[in-house]
Amino acid sequence: MLVPAIDLGGTYIKGALVSPAGAVSFPRTVPTRPGDGHQALAERLIELGRLLVNQAALVNRSAPQVIGVAVPGLVDTERGVVRQAANLGWADYPVGQILTEAIGCPVAIGHDVTQAALAEHRFGAAAGAELAIVAPIGTGIAACVIYQGQAIRGAHGGIVELGHLPLAGWDLPCGCGGQGCVERVGSASAIARRYAALSQTAGRTGQLDFSAEQVAQMAEQGDELARKVWQDAIDAIAAGLTTLITVFDPERIVIGGGLSQSGEQLLGPLRRELADRLTFQVMPQVVATTLGPQAGVIGAAMVAGL
Repeated sequence: MLVPAIDLGGTYIKGALVSPAGAVSFPRTVPTRPGDGHQALAERLIELGRLLVNQAALVNRSAPQVIGVAVPGLVDTERGVVRQAANLGWADYPVGQILTEAIGCPVAIGHDVTQAALAEHRFGAAAGAELAIVAPIGTGIAACVIYQGQAIRGAHGGIVELGHLPLAGWDLPCGCGGQGCVERVGSASAIARRYAALSQTAGRTGQLDFSAEQVAQMAEQGDELARKVWQDAIDAIAAGLTTLITVFDPERIVIGGGLSQSGEQLLGPLRRELADRLTFQVMPQVVATTLGPQAGVIGAAMVAGL
């Protein structure tokens, strides 16, 4: 039986039908556009949910029992309520109830990073590890610790906020209210933003608005500003991961998110920087996601009973 699932991200909403083996079919992607308001975002989710439920009923020849939806922020999964999702503008938002009533099918809500990590452990790069840390690096940075197949969560439902660990020597203000957070230097959005800012300061003209992927390519080609921004990002990520390695002693770290697409250009220097920082700690395996951008939607299907 194929399970309908939705992964709600800050930039895109991804939906698909997922098989018991973790295979994805009927993939669909629509823009999130949270700036359009709560109602517009809810309507996009509802429209995609109805499409997937109808397709699942057609393929399975019976109506699905539940649709899984993975959402960001501080999430009360039992109640289906997003307590806080700053990027979406949600606070105490009953997304589970809203979608269930509108789609006409029970909706199970999960946390996006947690579900993506569980998917990596079951089907992907974290498989077989007794204790693994899955760290998606994209617009922001987060992490989830998987121990014996279970996600470790805090007393208030929180995950490992890798992106908000403080960096020594940095005072860049962060949206969380802190300063010098890892994701203000190490995230894909930070890489793009810092390259543009440093280029402007250096008096460069012309196009300054580049993606993190483009900055990585320019660094590889010898652009000195790009190399600095890229190395600063690696240093920041390594500093945060060093703390997690010291606390959790993981067997494996899986790097996901958009920045993982840089492959060994990211992973090679990151491994070397971690090795330089670690003293008594055991160096874990550091690998890239094997599920890629499908990890979230596969994880969303898991919250629906996959």
